[in-house]
Amino acid sequence: MESATGAKYRESARVILLAPDDTVLHIGGDRCREGVERWFTPGGGIEAGEDPASAAARELYEETALAVDPAALAGPVGFGVYVCFLHRRLLVQKNWYLFLRVERFEPRMLVDVGYEKDLRFRWLPVEECGSSDGMLEPGLLVSLVKRLRDGDVPAEPVNLGGSYGPWFATGA
Repeated sequence: MESATGAKYRESARVILLAPDDTVLHIGGDRCREGVERWFTPGGGIEAGEDPASAAARELYEETALAVDPAALAGPVGFGVYVCFLHRRLLVQKNWYLFLRVERFEPRMLVDVGYEKDLRFRWLPVEECGSSDGMLEPGLLVSLVKRLRDGDVPAEPVNLGGSYGPWFATGA
């Protein structure tokens, strides 16, 4: 795909952190040019030689200071495809979603790289998952989180469809 279109492709691991009060940790708060705040689950790119669980555990630690054993993460429980223009180049990213029940905690960003240093944290109700991260069908993520909450971990990752990134005021 990269050679044919110039688009960049990567895989990413994201974590659904579900607290006992039926809230899910989201990172974001940055505004796109349309003025909408974006909130998404913690996670990031899978590096060479990493599996999704190892990448998710690493990213979770970097982005929230929560250290977890990759074996503690369930999944991947879902996947989706995210597209955006990043630095004037199309990015196509396959997101793998993993799951972990946690006690609610105060996350803190351990990395000080680019846009991440300005991100904030918010525990959103289950019903709001996917509603502000560009998911075309946020109900798919909400349904998956409700299944996970009820103890129904899918044997195969659930297709969460597509999502897109808006044009941000900076770095786009």
